[in-house]
Amino acid sequence: MTTFPSAAAVTEAQPEARVAISLTDVSFAYNGVPVLEDVTLAIPEGEFVTVVGPNGGGKTTLLKLILGLLRPSKGQVRVFGEMPQRARSRVGYAPQHMGFDPRFPVTALDVVLMGRLERRLLGGYTKADKRAAVAALGEVELTESWSHPFSALSGGQRQRVLIARALVSEPDLLLLDEPMANVDPAIGTQLLDILKRLSEHMTILLVSHDLGFVSTVVESVICVNRRVVVHPTSELTGEIVRDIYGGDFRMVRHDHRCTEGGHEHG
Repeated sequence: MTTFPSAAAVTEAQPEARVAISLTDVSFAYNGVPVLEDVTLAIPEGEFVTVVGPNGGGKTTLLKLILGLLRPSKGQVRVFGEMPQRARSRVGYAPQHMGFDPRFPVTALDVVLMGRLERRLLGGYTKADKRAAVAALGEVELTESWSHPFSALSGGQRQRVLIARALVSEPDLLLLDEPMANVDPAIGTQLLDILKRLSEHMTILLVSHDLGFVSTVVESVICVNRRVVVHPTSELTGEIVRDIYGGDFRMVRHDHRCTEGGHEHG
């Protein structure tokens, strides 16, 4: 078994950085079954990192703890130094899917405006909200699609609309759950280019199965399989990947031909 550097060690290497996300000795269990154990992790502000690991390894649970949707059985979670519930106004979240009735007449702009609902609980959307929604669609290169029915958009366009919905709240931290899961490689590359640009002015944490794809742009990889370790992207090797997934696992660089270092869902 390969010995990994601890997340704490990664943090100590850059003590001057302000921390966007920190977990200290965090454990979580569903009905007594451990999902995460003794997780200590710190992500500095301004980093673009990805979370990888096998199905059932705890990736989604980690995301929900950061969002404040779950509370740890043990330990402490902080987002920008506060409890996650208190920091929600600074966090944007884009799920992998959005459940909706395709017959419901909602446009791309309508979906993006949902990201401003917390500000408008007692009234309608303002002109400023609509300008912000159009600007968010521009960030994901969908300005001209603002009036298109959401149901008529392609899978990649829908995913970009969900990212725009997360962006319209003007977050400092963007959490993304498998944004490339249902799009073809060309659209995935376009999405990564957009996220790379966004990472210049916010912290981004992206959950993905596609380690080879995202490793071309992210700075660090958070490996989750009940326990958590962190690696600089440059340190990933075949042996490390086998230890993450508990067996052979190929990584595919979608912008190159398949090589022995490639990937497929395990």
